[in-house]
Amino acid sequence: MPELPEVETIVRSLKPRLLQKKIGGLDILLPKIIHTENIKPNYLIGQTIINISRLGKNIVMELSEKCCLRIHLKMTGQLLLNLHGDTILKHTHVIFYLDKGRLELRYRDIRQFGYIQILTLNEWDFQRKNNSLGPDALEISFPAFLAKLRTQKRKLKSLLLDQSFLSGLGNIYVDEILHQAHIHPENSPQNLSTRQIRRLHEKMGNILQAAIQLKGSSVRNYIDASGEQGRYQTEHQVYGRAGLPCRQCGTHLKKIRVSGRGTCFCPYCQRLPIKG
Repeated sequence: MPELPEVETIVRSLKPRLLQKKIGGLDILLPKIIHTENIKPNYLIGQTIINISRLGKNIVMELSEKCCLRIHLKMTGQLLLNLHGDTILKHTHVIFYLDKGRLELRYRDIRQFGYIQILTLNEWDFQRKNNSLGPDALEISFPAFLAKLRTQKRKLKSLLLDQSFLSGLGNIYVDEILHQAHIHPENSPQNLSTRQIRRLHEKMGNILQAAIQLKGSSVRNYIDASGEQGRYQTEHQVYGRAGLPCRQCGTHLKKIRVSGRGTCFCPYCQRLPIKG
């Protein structure tokens, strides 16, 4: 699933090419991808794209006539910019025709879990104010992060994956952040010192920024809007490396399940505190 760095990369690659472009038409090849209540898809035709932003793992595309698109890529969704006449790949489900038909924004999704939601601005304002998303993992300050963690008793791996606690993180980056912070994924915030929490916060920001700089991690089918793979997967310390030596200490990495999620960690660098 594209996580914060991948979604941020897509937003940054779309913005310079799509702002002020007019939607001249659209083809909906798989209707279930489009979610809407009060706006018919044809209402989008003739509207201009005035902003593209990210909310957690969501891409938000604001349009000129008091509506917007909220796009969630889920497991295998892709947003691709193509020139008219480029080969349409299998599993392409929605095509937006832009720039007088010369440019196309295509939504492609092998597993079909993602969606494009069409919202009025009033609906979007309500969603934004009442959604269950926690603070953005890239934007939360250390004091706010510390205060939130101090109230929690859950295992850190499952807590950091919870989008209502902190938005934007997924399996890849939680494993990487916990490893670089030298914290066991089953540890509890109650066992951490303020110094450890500060290190966790710093590593989270550093890793997310580094991943954005390298355009995300392409470990399955993630590509950006230009069809290019990310490069941060070459920097992974633990994710996808179970059984291999830790790049910091040489200990063989282990894989366990935490709250049903596969979790890679180093048993030496990330030791659980001894109880008693």
